[in-house]
Amino acid sequence: MVDKKAFRSMILLLFIIVLLIGFSGYLNFLPSTIKSIILVLFVLLFIFYESRRPVKSLKDINRVYQRRSLFSRKKAIETLEEGLQLESLKDNEKLFLSMQLALEYYKVKDYEKACEAFKRVVDEVLRTDYIKIEEKFLIKLVGSYILNNKREEAQKIYNRLLALGKCDKSKVVEDMLKNRPS
Repeated sequence: MVDKKAFRSMILLLFIIVLLIGFSGYLNFLPSTIKSIILVLFVLLFIFYESRRPVKSLKDINRVYQRRSLFSRKKAIETLEEGLQLESLKDNEKLFLSMQLALEYYKVKDYEKACEAFKRVVDEVLRTDYIKIEEKFLIKLVGSYILNNKREEAQKIYNRLLALGKCDKSKVVEDMLKNRPS
């Protein structure tokens, strides 16, 4: 109920600001600096409102994730992990969030957690009939395992996905698995 009330207040404030700014040029009673201050205040109020909005669906999670990932990978990861805790999500939505989480861990070079997240993705992919892993994702999956000193496990996962038709043969992945560090 508080959320609806805050939204109504926000709309009313926006309406008042639009009226003030719209008529201030006509009536010439607000200097441009005050107009700018009013706009900045509105933007700050809007950001505050958005940050307090509850996260209930995949759409909400994506909204918060997109905003947070611009400034902090850590906050983006927290958002994805919180999203995975929602019981209202369907399996394919949880799979999508798990994929995003694995990629975020890969980007921050936390390969151990990336491997854990990739393992959840692979387990889900193996349980479903309609999902196939793309090469770009497969490269990061295998790369995470290799960078975490789990080359043999990466080889097993790749071979299993390939045998079950869950991915296409990839020369890049096969080269990664063959090349041994000196």
